[in-house]
Amino acid sequence: MSGVRARALPGGGLLVEVNGRRIALDPREEVRADITFVSHAHADHLPRASPESEVIATQETARLADVRGIRLRRVRDGKGGLELVSTGHILGSAGLLIDGVIYYTGDISGRPRGFMPGPEPVRCGTLITESTYGRPEYRFPPHPELVGELQRFLAEQYNEGRPALLVGYPLGKSQLLQHMIRGWRPLVSFESVEAYSRVYREFGVELPEPDALVRRPEDLLGLRGPAVVLAPSSQLGALLRVAERVGAGVAWFSGWAVRRRLPGARGFALSDHADYGELLGFAASTGAEEVLTVHGFPEDLARSLVRMGINARPLSESAGLYDFAPG
Repeated sequence: MSGVRARALPGGGLLVEVNGRRIALDPREEVRADITFVSHAHADHLPRASPESEVIATQETARLADVRGIRLRRVRDGKGGLELVSTGHILGSAGLLIDGVIYYTGDISGRPRGFMPGPEPVRCGTLITESTYGRPEYRFPPHPELVGELQRFLAEQYNEGRPALLVGYPLGKSQLLQHMIRGWRPLVSFESVEAYSRVYREFGVELPEPDALVRRPEDLLGLRGPAVVLAPSSQLGALLRVAERVGAGVAWFSGWAVRRRLPGARGFALSDHADYGELLGFAASTGAEEVLTVHGFPEDLARSLVRMGINARPLSESAGLYDFAPG
């Protein structure tokens, strides 16, 4: 293969040109391309409006995007040398393998978590990988350890007669939590969480139905006694204020909890992303002769890969156009 180019796009995403074919990878803005690939339905990877070009995405991603108000038209799940590979990040997340040689991960998990599998293995000549947690300090505990820690947290709150607020990203993290705490009742969920949970159930994921739905943190002011609440991290500040008033315990779920501490909340390092060691391990497992790093800490991850003997470099908007000849 020859004549391959890649560049970062203003506002987010990449554009690769492979033998005259232009493929936009997770573009946020409209870009002239033959094909647009959408790896998953998190807001930072979705286009702000439906692309004019043909879209490659999973049906799960298209459905979740619809909930977010983005209608992906002309969707296919692969064609003409474009293969979707599950990344285990959230429901429907996939990387794109181009002509069996170039692999773009989108966002990728590093391990199985509850009903979510780990990433599918893939071999490629050039890997374009995310680097959200691409620094050595970001290493996550084993998933069973986190499950046990969460169960102990809930038991503490129930024994003290207190509600427990579980705060995480409403798409992906919250559904995983919903699965992890099945059996604990009563279950209260925010509408912004349940909108995505309904889609998960449509695609066969068994999640417990909530006993009550709320829209705002202030709707929780009537809480008394033990209960589990699934709440979106976008309203963390208001949730902490409400928790203080009702005497609730708060658990915050994020990979950033490895280093960041929040007053009034117990941090759990639960992430939908691969940690530092898993990013290195996945890159090595692909057998890639070249690795381009994007999203997060691309310079740090690239340096670590170079120390492993892998040809790697960060790809950012400031880097401009990059020519390469994989394979």
